[in-house]
Amino acid sequence: MVTSDVNLDDVARAVAAAAPELDEVGRRIFVQTLRLLARGEPVTHSQIADAAGVPDEDAEESLRSWPLAFWDDQDRIVHFWGMSIDRLEPTHSMEIDDMTVYGWCAWDTLFIPEILNTDAHVESADPHNGETVRLTVTPEGVKQIHPLGAMVSFLLPDGPLGADVVQRFCHFVHFFSSPESGQAWIGQHPGTFLMTVDQAFELGRLTNQLR
Repeated sequence: MVTSDVNLDDVARAVAAAAPELDEVGRRIFVQTLRLLARGEPVTHSQIADAAGVPDEDAEESLRSWPLAFWDDQDRIVHFWGMSIDRLEPTHSMEIDDMTVYGWCAWDTLFIPEILNTDAHVESADPHNGETVRLTVTPEGVKQIHPLGAMVSFLLPDGPLGADVVQRFCHFVHFFSSPESGQAWIGQHPGTFLMTVDQAFELGRLTNQLR
C-alpha cells in the first residue's frame, strides 16, 4: 500500500478497536500512568491512583486487566501502552523534560506527546539503511524532521493488542530516512504500508480522540 491509499480515519478506528476499551476512570488512569512513567522511573499502582484521583484498588484492578501494562518483580509498572523506561531494540528514544524514555515503536513517539501535553525530541534508526531519523514532536504537530523525506511504516492490527504487541505489531512500525528506503523495507514485509511523518502524527491524534 502506498501513502495515497491510506484512509487515516479507518486506520484510527482499527487501532482504537484493537486496544483495551477505556471508560472515564480508565482514561484518567491511562493518562496518569504515562505521565508518571515519563519521569523515567517505575511507578506503583498507588502512585497512579493518587495522580488519577481514584481508589487504589480501582487503579490496580484496571492496570492488572490491561495486557499493555507490564510489571517488574516489585509490582511496579515499567512498560505501559507504548512507553518504556528501559532501552528497547529497535530503539525509538524520546527525550522529555531532560529525561529519556522509549517508545515500543516509531508511532508511539508521535501520539504520546499529545497525551502528555509536552514536546519530545525523538531519535530512531532506519531499519533498512541504518540512517538516523530525528524529529521534535509537539502536542500540535511535528517539527524539525531530519531527513525531511522521513517516512513511517505501519501495520493494521490483526486482532486485539495483547501482551505480544511488540512482536506482532511494534516490530513492523519504524521510521525511514526516505520513501525509497521505506518502500524497499515494506516490499519484504507483507501487510505493511507507508505514511508520511505528518500523516502518522495525525493518525495518533485521531486515535487519541477515539480513546
